[in-house]
Amino acid sequence: MKLFESILNLIYPPKCIFCQQLLDYSAVLHICSPCYTKLPFSESAIIRTSQEDEESCCDGAMSIFDYTGMVKESLIRFKFYNKPGYYRTYARLIADKLGKLTDIKGYDIVMSVPLHKHKEFIRGYNQAYLISKALSRFVKIRECSGALKRERYTESQSLLDRQRRNQNVKGAFSVRLPKKVKGKSILLVDDILTTGSTLEECSRVLKQAGAVKVFAVVVATGRK
Repeated sequence: MKLFESILNLIYPPKCIFCQQLLDYSAVLHICSPCYTKLPFSESAIIRTSQEDEESCCDGAMSIFDYTGMVKESLIRFKFYNKPGYYRTYARLIADKLGKLTDIKGYDIVMSVPLHKHKEFIRGYNQAYLISKALSRFVKIRECSGALKRERYTESQSLLDRQRRNQNVKGAFSVRLPKKVKGKSILLVDDILTTGSTLEECSRVLKQAGAVKVFAVVVATGRK
């Protein structure tokens, strides 16, 4: 994999995912040194995905960054301006922090929050799935995104308040392959955690299907 990435970097010279500066072809993390020193790394180890007064189906979450400034701009490009290659760096950062925070061997599968097929067609990719697929390679855990399905099209969560976000995703997901998740501890991947409504709903249906633990990992969060 390292040889393949080095060859790919020679053909397509890597750029910093934050400032677009050209990097050395051998760069593993596509982040330049000046940007790295300014990054808003999240100080929280474990984040709740539900409000303090609400029961949670998700067993906690981990975020690399606070959703602000250069990180926010990078994620917007990643999702909406055809920069799918950013997933490698995001996945490496998640894998590094996971390794320091928890025992990776305690998890059985990794999967992404599913994107509706219409949105995926328009965008050309599911950004969470790209991160999940790379993360599974880095931490050597089976990728199983196909087990979770988005049942219906939903409005963009970013346009809604917390109450409407909860309503928007209610019943939006289902487990299509229950045998894949029953009795399993799952790493659930998404790009951004705001209110936590999407991660909570995915966790709810996974627990109903027999998952014993669901821990979310995201690139950035607006929560503490």
